[in-house]
Amino acid sequence: MSTEYRKDNIKLAVYGTLRRGTDNTGVIKKSSLVYPGHQSYPAVIQNDRGSGTVVEVQNVSQEELHRYDMYEGLSSGLYRRVMADVDMDDGRKEKAWVYVAGDEMMQRSTTFRVIKSGDWYNR
Repeated sequence: MSTEYRKDNIKLAVYGTLRRGTDNTGVIKKSSLVYPGHQSYPAVIQNDRGSGTVVEVQNVSQEELHRYDMYEGLSSGLYRRVMADVDMDDGRKEKAWVYVAGDEMMQRSTTFRVIKSGDWYNR
């Protein structure tokens, strides 16, 4: 059996403006969804005491992932992409990439206001 990934087999967990409104949702535990110093777009901060972040898991191609990396400012350190465990609403467990606050965002932002629901659609 080949361990080669199909081009549409990369899992990406999105939580804010990248959500498409599908029902393929779950929660990344031990995280907080926050506004980093403003209220324009959210960020996830890994946080052992966080109430969790609602995400939508999408299948993306390598090319799409690369475009998302550019959009999220990985090269500038605005966000960084990490692998996370997602507890899906239907009981499945998934591993997916997710963008979390990067070093640049952490240094630039003096305040982080928590979105208590953990859900961008319910803020």
